[in-house]
Amino acid sequence: MDDLRLLAQLRWRVMVNSLSDLRRQSLLKLLVVPAAGIAFWYGIFEVSRVGFTFMNDFIGGAEVLNETLLSLFFLLLGVMLVFSNCIIAFGSFFRSEETALLLASPIEAESVLFYKLLESITFSSWAFLVLGFPLMMGYGLSVSAPWYYPALILIYFVPFVVLAATIGGAVALLVAAYLPGGAKRVLGGSVVAGLVVALSVTIWIHGAVRSDSSFLEAWVPRVLGRMNFARSIFLPSYWINKGLLRGASGHLGDAAYYWLVLTSHAALGLLVCWALGRRLLRVGWSRCRSKMGQRGRSPRCGWLRARWLPGMRLLMGKDWRLFLRDPVQWSQCAILFGLMGFYVLNLRTFSYHLARPLWRNLTALLNLAATSLVLATVTTRFVFPLLSLEGRRFWLLGLAPIRRGTILWSKFAFSFAGALLVTVPLVVVSDSMLKLPPATLWHHTLVIVLVCFGVSGLSVGLGAVFPNWREENPSKIVSGCGGTLNLLLSVVFVVTVILLAALPYGIKLARLGASGPETLYALALSGILSLLAGLLPMALGLRALRRLEL
Repeated sequence: MDDLRLLAQLRWRVMVNSLSDLRRQSLLKLLVVPAAGIAFWYGIFEVSRVGFTFMNDFIGGAEVLNETLLSLFFLLLGVMLVFSNCIIAFGSFFRSEETALLLASPIEAESVLFYKLLESITFSSWAFLVLGFPLMMGYGLSVSAPWYYPALILIYFVPFVVLAATIGGAVALLVAAYLPGGAKRVLGGSVVAGLVVALSVTIWIHGAVRSDSSFLEAWVPRVLGRMNFARSIFLPSYWINKGLLRGASGHLGDAAYYWLVLTSHAALGLLVCWALGRRLLRVGWSRCRSKMGQRGRSPRCGWLRARWLPGMRLLMGKDWRLFLRDPVQWSQCAILFGLMGFYVLNLRTFSYHLARPLWRNLTALLNLAATSLVLATVTTRFVFPLLSLEGRRFWLLGLAPIRRGTILWSKFAFSFAGALLVTVPLVVVSDSMLKLPPATLWHHTLVIVLVCFGVSGLSVGLGAVFPNWREENPSKIVSGCGGTLNLLLSVVFVVTVILLAALPYGIKLARLGASGPETLYALALSGILSLLAGLLPMALGLRALRRLEL
């Protein structure tokens, strides 16, 4: 316990020093970030409140619908939390220089494990709190929950997050100890298995929908019936969902019962991690370190050696290889866009393609907005820290026979090409599944290309304006003021472009079907905005990079 107390004091000192560094930041950043965060919370809360109120007032059997959908929501978030904690814990346990220093000191291995597990919880679970709290607050307001309901939500979130972190940490320990050279294969197999299960569930649920049935006939007895697996009493997602629903209705005794069930399993997870950390942390760290330098050289592909822009091509190849070699990056991208692909392939399950043109266009625009917002999140998380991750080795690139602008433009080209590769197929498949006209499909495709250009320029340019050369953890780089500002500007840019894309449809609806040149005007404005969002940060980043003293 003395070791844990010492490490807790160390973490507290780090937090205090980080807060003291905020005094050096500009007042504008310190005001914009909290204001935007509050606006984001309020937006999720308001959408949740309106949606649950609509279901409670106008849909029969709303209790079953709410319970099933929320159970499925917590199940998906729980799986993502376990996966995210496993990835972050593996990097934090076995690839962190701080872990190597702590293991070399006279501190027990289980204390180091708990210290790093707390760090994993912090970086992997804050988004769950940001999304889940306003969502459940909206539900509570829609059913007139008691005054203590907000505190009940926070009390429930703690054991749920801890349980997910302990499962992820235990899996990371076992993989490092017994499969130190197969972490990528295990991770890749898990992603493939998840996609197979998701596709199988989609096909299974789709089999319950018939085109000749109404909404209530399709959802309540058949589709929701096949979603009942999310309401299994053996799942932690069911315990947190059931407890919060019972607490919202005023049954505090039932809510306390489900909280105790969830907390007891979280405590059991901590005990298991404590025992595994004592036996396997040093063993896994040693085996992983011994495997790090045993990678074989990949064969050279001479036919890929193009003669155009050799410096940029080589730098893009370097970033691509680093991306593939880091399972933390490509696995999280696969999860986010895999969920989007799962949703897109599931569009016809709910007969969206049979709806009226107005609703099909609205669904397509919402899909376009969701894809764009996911892209803004991914570029902020993975593209913004690209330049900073060069770190202390940047002097090597600075001495290379290439211009500094080539370094920055190579990262922009890498981001832009990767964004096009994953988003354009999603938009095309979505519009095709909804049976939209070719003109609408081309319009949405051009819009997503403009979004890719803008968010890539923002992430790369602001990454050069606000670099962090001393930090090697990309999560910590993104959590700074520069990363937060980049996310906010990317979201504002995406929302503006989507509104411009939706404007022609609104004007056409007001004219009762009459068409006009509004689509071309909206595309022109979106193009100008995309050029400004992409090129202006790149210009600022180039100026900051050229002024950098090596």
